[in-house]
Amino acid sequence: MPRRPPLSPDATIADVLPDLEDGEAYLRAVLATMRMCQKHFGDAAVRIGVTAKGGPPSYRIDRPAPDGAEGRVLFGAYGGRSHDRFTQVNTAETRWSSRALGMAEMLALHDGFRRPKGGASE
Repeated sequence: MPRRPPLSPDATIADVLPDLEDGEAYLRAVLATMRMCQKHFGDAAVRIGVTAKGGPPSYRIDRPAPDGAEGRVLFGAYGGRSHDRFTQVNTAETRWSSRALGMAEMLALHDGFRRPKGGASE
């Protein structure tokens, strides 16, 4: 697969989804991991890797910081093709987007795949 130009530093899954070969399968896999995080920690947000590689971008799931502290902490980072968990080194060496999507935004993207094509609504 050819390399794509680097993504903008604040790119999200919504920005790359139209260009993915099987965007729906990618989205389902990311959502499955987000749901696991949400089940254990109450919330989840996803950011993508913005390096110049072809194919589905790697992604990281962040959870709320412990003890009510401000911000988020890493739940896990994953490869975009295999969805295998990254090592700490791989996670640290990846440039992550500055912008995250929460569960509601991800579910809205997923719902977009389920709507009938052609603008028909019921």
